[in-house]
Amino acid sequence: MTETQINRRIEHFNCLVVDDDKFARNFTKTALTQIGFKNIKEAANAAEAEELIRNTRIDIIFTDQQMPEKTGLEMISGLLEQDSEFTDRIPVIMITSDTRESTVLKAKDLRIREYIIKPLSPGMLKKRIFNILNLAESTGRD
Repeated sequence: MTETQINRRIEHFNCLVVDDDKFARNFTKTALTQIGFKNIKEAANAAEAEELIRNTRIDIIFTDQQMPEKTGLEMISGLLEQDSEFTDRIPVIMITSDTRESTVLKAKDLRIREYIIKPLSPGMLKKRIFNILNLAESTGRD
């Protein structure tokens, strides 16, 4: 797949960034924009995210783990209770500072596709996104 083909494909994806920290949300949105995503929604907590997921087409979710009221894992677990195929249909990437083994294992049990430790690197994010979307890294040639 050429760089142009990849860009045309990802610019139509609807992304959702869920993080209670506005700076972290903005940083993730900026990285996604640099990668080529154009449709990026944001939520400051799990309740906002769940509302967007119910009412909007979302193709990929980027969520923090540590949020007040409901964690990222609790949010994904609840969505899976409503739809057991949720994480098979909509890939989830967790972006968090939580490095506890129990959290990583729970994320794996919930079929969260990638687990990225903060601070986020745009290059690493791109690599992980391309991996789960089965897109080849661009060689810079069309």
